[in-house]
Amino acid sequence: MSNDRGGFSSLFRLSAWVLLPFFLAAGPSSAAEASGPLEVRVPMDESGDVALAEVVARLAGASGLTLNRPPDDLLLPAAGIGGTLTRRMLAESLGPGVGVVVQGRELRFAIDPDLLRAANRPRWEARLNQLAQRAERESQRRAHYGMHALRSYRPNDPKRPTVCLLHGVNSSSGGFTHMIAPLEDAGYGIVMYDYPFNRDLDETCARFARDWREFRAGAGETRPWGLVGHSMGALIARAYVEGPSGDARDVSTLILIGPVNQGASLAKLQTLYQLLNSIQAVNAQKLSDPLAHLGDGLGKSVEDILPGSAFLTALNRRPRREGVPYHILAGDIAILTSEARRRVEDRIAAFREQGGMVGALMLRLVGNNLSDQLDELSDGLGDCCVAVARTKLDGVTDHVVIHANHAELIRAPLLFADPGPVACMPYLLKWL
Repeated sequence: MSNDRGGFSSLFRLSAWVLLPFFLAAGPSSAAEASGPLEVRVPMDESGDVALAEVVARLAGASGLTLNRPPDDLLLPAAGIGGTLTRRMLAESLGPGVGVVVQGRELRFAIDPDLLRAANRPRWEARLNQLAQRAERESQRRAHYGMHALRSYRPNDPKRPTVCLLHGVNSSSGGFTHMIAPLEDAGYGIVMYDYPFNRDLDETCARFARDWREFRAGAGETRPWGLVGHSMGALIARAYVEGPSGDARDVSTLILIGPVNQGASLAKLQTLYQLLNSIQAVNAQKLSDPLAHLGDGLGKSVEDILPGSAFLTALNRRPRREGVPYHILAGDIAILTSEARRRVEDRIAAFREQGGMVGALMLRLVGNNLSDQLDELSDGLGDCCVAVARTKLDGVTDHVVIHANHAELIRAPLLFADPGPVACMPYLLKWL
């Protein structure tokens, strides 16, 4: 089981956000200006991504080399800030003599002809092989995505009904570690779902629906499962239940824990958090391969969980699925008391009045939704990630608020090393 990466609450470690321009200043150089370079073009898809397998295959083919093509499941951002990091990673992997730039909807490589001469050709082939091997290792790492049944799972066993757990942003199935034993002790079989949480949510929701159906069909499942989603995972669960492929006959109950049903203003910090992680990886300040960060996406889901996003607007227009009981559990422990909130508001107002660079920087940080952000951070109004009011959903009357923060609701192991008690468990067992 993978380790929990801290859940949404990890985002509050981003006080260094103002340093981002200094990190980004170290972008890649433009294409080499060697005479007569060999140009290789790799098209982007409609999301601005390129397949690393296609990069390797086209570079090898243009160089007259025969390499094993890596798996096609690894997409890297080629445009925007993420593209800057991808181009830098590729330029460093391929070494001197290779320029990498974006032109139009293509990633273009300029290869110095000297690399293709007989004396240098083995070294160039070794670089391409090494990149292909990195892609292969990353593909193997990504194999943990999808449905994973724990030993307690037994298909169609009425004495051991199945519960599927869906994690949220900046987390993994490891975030549910402390929930497993209480659920299994109560007689439930567990299936976990892992996914790259930074990808576009429409893409993730489609992948979950496909994996759900394929797993159930492969296991010969006919009985409905309990579906439990935490944070952003609640949206993926809802999208399946309320979508065209959803069916009341395969979901016995839908439990949404700390759900961002109406969005979370602080979600925009997730992009910055992932960018900083990726920059550190590309700069070799972390042991993890930067492909793991770039391939999982750089905060693409953030736009989808901001209040008023196109994704949330479309999702919330859907009717609730008849025949499926809905339950919502929210928390209201946050870091700001009423007095502390007033001090924050006064300080930000003073910065705004001050104007100049400091005032402009503050306006950029808080935007026009300061009240919403402070609700998420205010004790009694939010759980440090989502405001209680934004967990609500039209048509759902079973909405319970308990005194816990976003991570404490599921007792995320990064913040809570000991196993219990798990704040959500009494409600989970009642609703399941």
